Amino acid sequence: MDNAIFVSGEKNYGPIIILADNLAEAWEKAVIAIMKGGYSKWVDAPDFKTGSKECQMFIHVKNPAAEPRLHPSAILQRDMAEKYAKNFVFGMEDSEKENTFDYTYFGRLRCYPDCEVRADWPNVVKDDAKREELINKLCDGKCNLRVIDQVQMAIDTFKKDPTRRSVVMHTWIPKRDLDKFSPKREKSSSPCVTQIQPQINDGKLHFVVIMKTNDLFSAWPENAYAFTELQKYMAKEIGVEVGSYTHFSVSMQIYQDIYEYANELVNNPVLTKK
Repeated sequence: MDNAIFVSGEKNYGPIIILADNLAEAWEKAVIAIMKGGYSKWVDAPDFKTGSKECQMFIHVKNPAAEPRLHPSAILQRDMAEKYAKNFVFGMEDSEKENTFDYTYFGRLRCYPDCEVRADWPNVVKDDAKREELINKLCDGKCNLRVIDQVQMAIDTFKKDPTRRSVVMHTWIPKRDLDKFSPKREKSSSPCVTQIQPQINDGKLHFVVIMKTNDLFSAWPENAYAFTELQKYMAKEIGVEVGSYTHFSVSMQIYQDIYEYANELVNNPVLTKK
């Protein structure tokens, strides 16, 4: 596949687009591109202050299941990647331990908590009295909680209709994840993956993953490995081949304390030409 990188430049914050054959090649190209053309940004969060290289980034991988899936320079061992991927797809064996985290992707994707009232709720109900009346009508004033396995629902939907374009799996719980600075949520974290949208074309399951933020050097290799393991699992369950993998981060970054390691890859690329 041709190498296609479009860099916005330091003064115009915008997207970088990476095309690659496999995950390892994609990571190397992405690291080099963001170090050369990423936007220099100072992070000034209350609990975290550092410089960074940042951009919006699209990474499109033609063969995500092909080796090498992990780059030799990545700070990640294969057994660690496989363990993370297993927990991502199937959950931890110790559910009590899993509940000690602010969130897990298995919990948000395969044990998503929802109220059945939302399925029948109108677009807009501004009047308090009408809102209470509607709640009582739909569920006798009580939340009818259901736990949704979005992965299984997606698999079942594609088995019935492989052409379906509306299969969307999401992780966001607005009241929890937008409530960052209240006393209850002041130190909590929210999912970096916000949406996964699979599509079947030409007998292959293609994956599009959207992340609100992503640490390219330290986290992306592990993330992409796990996300494509989910892609492989779903493709097998549906009975199709694994297609392409597209990863979009609204805020992709490399932090200042990693610049030395990232620049080593810039100066001595392993899989791509300078």
